[in-house]
Amino acid sequence: MEATVGADHWRGQARAYAVPQDLAAFAAALQRFADGGAGQAEFTAGADNGIGLISLRFYRIDRAGHIACHARLASGGAPTHHRPEQVSRLAVEVGAEARSVGQFAGQLAEVARTQIGRASLAIEPDA
Repeated sequence: MEATVGADHWRGQARAYAVPQDLAAFAAALQRFADGGAGQAEFTAGADNGIGLISLRFYRIDRAGHIACHARLASGGAPTHHRPEQVSRLAVEVGAEARSVGQFAGQLAEVARTQIGRASLAIEPDA
């Protein structure tokens, strides 16, 4: 799978291997989170060692229920155990609305089911 994250003037892209079952499980957990039935939802594919990493963690940031997503990406390619500085990394927190998170969860579930397509999450510019 491939993820692109953009927040303000920061942007990153990474690829990591994930099986459809893991993506479907994350989509279900993310939907429960968006509906208020879980405190957080998290997904990690790959590793931060040059192979490629995509990590998304959704959580609430206040009592009003505002949502944030902490995204971590690391560039893919060949493992670089001997040159860790060669890996490009991005870590950023972005705000999101429950409705957008629920829509994203549905799109992820469809991608997991069909193994094609795209899922996009709209973020809050001021969060």
